[in-house]
Amino acid sequence: MTLFKVDSNNVFGKSVEEAGIYNVKVLPSSELKNSNAGNPMVVLNYEVLDGKYAGGEIRFDNVVWQEGTTEKVDQSIKRFNTIMVAAGVPDGTPLNTLNDFVTGMIGKTLAVEVEWGDPTPKGNVYLTVRSYHKLLKEGSQSNGQKRPQNSVSQNAGFSNNQFNNNAQGQASNQNNGAPINLDDSNLPF
Repeated sequence: MTLFKVDSNNVFGKSVEEAGIYNVKVLPSSELKNSNAGNPMVVLNYEVLDGKYAGGEIRFDNVVWQEGTTEKVDQSIKRFNTIMVAAGVPDGTPLNTLNDFVTGMIGKTLAVEVEWGDPTPKGNVYLTVRSYHKLLKEGSQSNGQKRPQNSVSQNAGFSNNQFNNNAQGQASNQNNGAPINLDDSNLPF
């Protein structure tokens, strides 16, 4: 009796191997936390919707809210507004808190343009979101730029530590592990 058959589409940590612009969905693992400098920061995680990296994740898009001066607040508003507009949130929609932003963005779709970032202190290089766009009608487009070769992190995309244990529709820290209802009628926008 066969226990199962090997399926390359059924693995942990399916990853995106090239920079480019990808149609994505915001994952429930996205969360609100504080940056190292103590500013509120939203960490957005995405799943690629189509193309050769469909199902792969783009993680840790850190979007920081800064206060202190009018200029910093205006830049913060523009930063978060850009993401909401790309996701199709209608003009005039109020945003009361950054927690509402996280909750409202879960399940939303948009396109993100990613490039390989600078190496971390340990030498790892990860994809970094550079801009946000409305969904691409022509689908996701990789640009052929693979992870830099001098990167210490040369995983093949199959490590268990990349698996998102919250993929079952639960948020980390936000709702104390309670499931999030992804029905659009209950989202703040």
